[in-house]
Amino acid sequence: MDTETVFKSYVKKKDYAGGVTREEVLIGSDIDKVWKLSSNENALGPSPLAQQAIMNSLQNIHEYKFRDDRLLKNAICETYPHLTSENIVTANSGIEVLELITRAFLSPGLECIISHPTFVAYESMIENEGSKVVNVPLNSDDYTMNVDEILKAVTKKTRLIFITNPNNPTGTYTGKKDIDFLIDNLPEDVIVVYDEVYFHFVDAPDYPRAFDYIKEGKNVIGVHSFSKAYGLAGIRLGYGISTPQIISYIQNIKRPFIINTLSMVAGIHALKDKEHLKKTVDLIRTEKEWLYNEFDILEMTYWPSQTNFIFIAPKIKDFTAQMLTEGIMVRPCDKFGAPNGVRITIGTHEANNALITAIHKTYSYA
Repeated sequence: MDTETVFKSYVKKKDYAGGVTREEVLIGSDIDKVWKLSSNENALGPSPLAQQAIMNSLQNIHEYKFRDDRLLKNAICETYPHLTSENIVTANSGIEVLELITRAFLSPGLECIISHPTFVAYESMIENEGSKVVNVPLNSDDYTMNVDEILKAVTKKTRLIFITNPNNPTGTYTGKKDIDFLIDNLPEDVIVVYDEVYFHFVDAPDYPRAFDYIKEGKNVIGVHSFSKAYGLAGIRLGYGISTPQIISYIQNIKRPFIINTLSMVAGIHALKDKEHLKKTVDLIRTEKEWLYNEFDILEMTYWPSQTNFIFIAPKIKDFTAQMLTEGIMVRPCDKFGAPNGVRITIGTHEANNALITAIHKTYSYA
């Protein structure tokens, strides 16, 4: 085969993978207990209503239960009444929403703007469509978006701008005034991909939502996931929101029967379980304040977070490896564009206490 003719030269293996699993850590290890604080999962687990819905559906998975995603869209609209089904495209995770967007709008020669440190998967999806990644780093002091520099970086080739708000891995956010200014000053052919998968945990009064702009007809696509606040990371379910015109176009490239039966019923019932969602958000806010206090005692550098994780700058090298010897899984952020940073998921109080104990022990030997 003449690969130079048949293969697309820009489709290459990208150096990115998700976080290590608990099972991988335990293989060949003498660690009795592992606390996984590395992947921003829900410390309380999934909704009991979602679990029961999955169990009730197992006996029928030999059948094509759903012809389309209408019931899931209806459940989303009931939860968020400002949306209609014409505003929504569903997919197998927020990642697949992002992939649908890049497939829909990118081609060789175009450009996309991202801001390091941020979610690395953006880059592989952009480059696999033959487009160029343009990095406009976040402000180095508070990890907010540098709106002025982003606008300067926009060219006639720019098609997408990725905004992660709150940001992963830093947990920081950019306020409404700056996002308003950015969106109001973009050319009409530039689309903002507004990744807001952590919005449930935000309590900042000036935090802007994607729909704030969608209702005005702006070229904005919001990205949502069931993996965080809803505790369904293993199900892989997400959705995007935008104007009916943009959603209708993206639907053209979406294959039929994209959501499986178990994901469908889990998502529908997770949306109904408002009590579980409240417990999740309350836990994160309470434990976040407790961790802030402990980090202050340790004189640990950290950034106030609007998410279910906290970004820190450890005092010692090999912090991630040191924590693992104590049975604590945290996420190094070098591949996110923050080589000296570590992301720590906020867990249950027992897990967080184990983390702080491990840090005290590690620091005492440093």
